[in-house]
Amino acid sequence: MTTHALASCFPCRHSKRRCDKSLPTCQLCIRKGLKCSYPRRRGQRSASPARNIHGSDYAIDPNSPYGRPVVASSGTGSHHQSESVWPSSSPFAVTTAISFLAPNIFREARLEIPRLDVTIPDEVAFHIGNNQQVRQTAGKFFQTAWLPIVSRKRYLAAILNPLSPSRRPTALLALCMKLCCLPVHDDEVPGRSSLYQLVKKFYSEVESTQNLCVEVLQAAILIAIFEIGDAIYPAAYLTVGTCARYGIAMGLGKINKDRVGGQHNLIGSWMEIEERRRAWWAILTLDRFLNFANPSRVLATEDPTFQDFLPVDDDQFYDATSQPDEAAPICQGLVFKVGHFGRLAQAIYLISQALAMIRSSSVVSINRDESILSPETAQLCRTLGALVRASELEATVRMLAFCCQSLVSYSGIFLIQENYWAQLQVRSEEELLQHTFVETHNAIDTICQIASTLQQGSNMVDLQHGQCTFFLVGVVYQAVSALMTLGKGTPSAEIKERITLLRWLLQHIRSRWPLSGVYENILDAKEALLAADAI
Repeated sequence: MTTHALASCFPCRHSKRRCDKSLPTCQLCIRKGLKCSYPRRRGQRSASPARNIHGSDYAIDPNSPYGRPVVASSGTGSHHQSESVWPSSSPFAVTTAISFLAPNIFREARLEIPRLDVTIPDEVAFHIGNNQQVRQTAGKFFQTAWLPIVSRKRYLAAILNPLSPSRRPTALLALCMKLCCLPVHDDEVPGRSSLYQLVKKFYSEVESTQNLCVEVLQAAILIAIFEIGDAIYPAAYLTVGTCARYGIAMGLGKINKDRVGGQHNLIGSWMEIEERRRAWWAILTLDRFLNFANPSRVLATEDPTFQDFLPVDDDQFYDATSQPDEAAPICQGLVFKVGHFGRLAQAIYLISQALAMIRSSSVVSINRDESILSPETAQLCRTLGALVRASELEATVRMLAFCCQSLVSYSGIFLIQENYWAQLQVRSEEELLQHTFVETHNAIDTICQIASTLQQGSNMVDLQHGQCTFFLVGVVYQAVSALMTLGKGTPSAEIKERITLLRWLLQHIRSRWPLSGVYENILDAKEALLAADAI
């Protein structure tokens, strides 16, 4: 395989410097951050102009951190380039396969995966923009991020550093941040749809040419969040499954078992451990949220245990000031004050137990005449309610709608309630009310209070940005569904009023999360079926 070109590259020719003619890029262009390209034919005097995904010429901002790709493409598109730069017999592909198939031999032989100096596609660099645009996107993302999984300090240091060794993964993460920050109704070019398609394409390329790294995993998590919020199914479900497999391949399936990531931790610094732990908790969260609609579905990840470690305080994570001894397991976190993401992780632990109970059909100690809740399930409902009350100490009632841990806790209560009703096979409104949990009534009351406050316009919370998550969408849908079940097709005036109020909130959130529109259609269908049964 040829490793040197026959002629000097164009940048070296223009600067009248000696070129080492290395393929796919010379060392001088690597050091200078220049787009290295070689003549494709005898007598060629200049490189071909860059083209975008539609084939039209455009200029890359010279101030962009990714505006000068490292390697020139030898084909017309990045996909063709990928196939030519890293064939299956290349050292990168072989070493990467060994690291996965025989990790012990890989470590004992002290092998290293060679770095590929491959290009940042021009269209990706174009969308990321210059340094100022990068900072603006990052500022907006970190201001609205409700799953704090990216270290702000590390990310900015990496993306603004032209010598960063993880240029493509960091560029992918930057592109995903921009995707998550786009307004829902964006008529500007390229818009959400085309940027989403570009993100998916670039993710596929980076995943196949980059050693396992946290930036690629974080990017996949952001893609999953976008797909869930925009109701892109089953893509969202498959993406979360990919995240789970990727995280397990990185060894994150055991990262919560020990304060510093496990006895055989090879990750590095404490902040790197914490960042990966947060990524894994995000995967656990999304995996369980996707199963709310079908609790019997098998999860892609193992359930957390009572001894698993929680994320540290969010502010300390962002400021990179936390220490290992500040990480607390779930069993201690229920007593001590933890950050918002830590509270969410606690809720996910309880949700995991609820889903496990539903899958095992052990919610009810079946005695059809007495219809007694199993002691474990009754205790779980009380614990979910207690977690909500603990969250109230850290947030006002008005802001409760935007505390993810409270919303997830309410979702768990609704899941257990719906399954309880289904197992009892109740048929009358009186029987339904008789077997409705106190926690269910409290959840509905609180969510209706939130909707009423927002409808009156007395709350200045911005639902269009980070203060509104799709957890709110999910729990409002569950509350309306529970009220419809209680109404049995002929709801009382009070239930009708509450359904109308909550459906207003669901429609109001639609401007932020298109998933709301799908839930509205499902509720329309359920309402029609209940009305037909009542005739």
